[in-house]
Amino acid sequence: MEEKIIVMTGRSQISKTTPATLPDAFADLQPFVERWALATETERNTQRHAVGMDAILAFKDAMLPRVDAVVQWLNPFPLNALPDVAKPLMYLLLSFAEVAPAVEFYKQPAVIDGYDPRRFVADETFTMRPTI
Repeated sequence: MEEKIIVMTGRSQISKTTPATLPDAFADLQPFVERWALATETERNTQRHAVGMDAILAFKDAMLPRVDAVVQWLNPFPLNALPDVAKPLMYLLLSFAEVAPAVEFYKQPAVIDGYDPRRFVADETFTMRPTI
C-alpha cells in the first residue's frame, strides 16, 4: 500500500511514506495526508516547525470536527496492530495533537522563548512508545 523511503537527517533516521488513501468516510481529510500523516514524532515536530500558521490552522480546522469520528473509527483496532488502512488516519490524529499547543498556547509553530527544536531528538524506539 505504501512505499517506504528512508531519509537520514542529522543524528536520526526518518521514515517517509508515499501518501496513502484514507477510508471513504474520511475522504475530506485526504488533502492533509501528504503533509500531516507522518509516522514518527520527529517528523510531526519537524513539520509543525516547517509550515506556517496558515497551514497549521487549516489542518486544525479540518481535523477538529472529525476527531470524535476518527477516534471511534480507530477504536476497534489494537494500537500495536493497526492495519495499514488505519495508520494514515492515526498519524493524522497524532499530528493534530502535535499542532494543538501551537494553536492553543503559542499562536505560532514554535514554543515561545523555547530552544531550537532541532536540538531535541526523540527516541523513536522508546519502550513505552506505541508500536503502530
